[in-house]
Formats: sequence, C-alpha cells, structure tokens
Amino acid sequence: MPYIILTMWYPTHKREEAIKKYIEVLKKYPQSKIPGKMIVPVAVTTNKNGIVAMRIREVKTGEAQAFVDALRMTSEQMTEFQEIEGLEYKIRTWDTISEAIANIGRKAPE
Repeated sequence: MPYIILTMWYPTHKREEAIKKYIEVLKKYPQSKIPGKMIVPVAVTTNKNGIVAMRIREVKTGEAQAFVDALRMTSEQMTEFQEIEGLEYKIRTWDTISEAIANIGRKAPE
C-alpha cells in the first residue's frame, strides 16, 4: 500500500492566505473524492522558516489507476496554492517495507 506524502511550507505571515486557500481547495477537491485512505488528514508544525504542513494518503497495492488518480488530484490541488508568495511543496511516494522488499524480488518476513 504505497503512500502519497504531501509536505507544504510557507512563511508565518502568509498563514491567513494559506488557510483561506486551503478551505477553497477543500471545497473544490473534497477529500472523499480522492482515491485511497487518508492516514494523516493534516499535521502542522513550525520551524525557524515558518509553518510546515503534511498530509499522508494510502492507496492499496494493485490499484494502479487509483494511485495515478490520487497523485494527479493531489498535484492539481497544489497548483491552487502556487500564487502564495513563499509557499513551497513537495509530493513524494513511499513504499511500505513489504513493497520495498518485493521490489527487489524478495519476500518480506512475516
């Protein structure tokens, strides 16, 4: 079950703009319409550079089209944020340990 992990960061003085955009994006792209299971809806912290938010979605192994659709929709969501000065993001996919081991032709221990 691969994970789609979205990380976004922005300056603290842009928080109101980011929150407003987040609410707009949720209305336009309801989370229930995106394939997969939301593991972490949104987690937020701060660091010396500002605010950091992350979201983790799990898509079942073997559901290739669902994975492609979830990744595409996540990317589409994030394009909505590109006008916020100083806001950056990255979208990464992570395998579970079982998938990673299977990718090298081995069977994962039970």
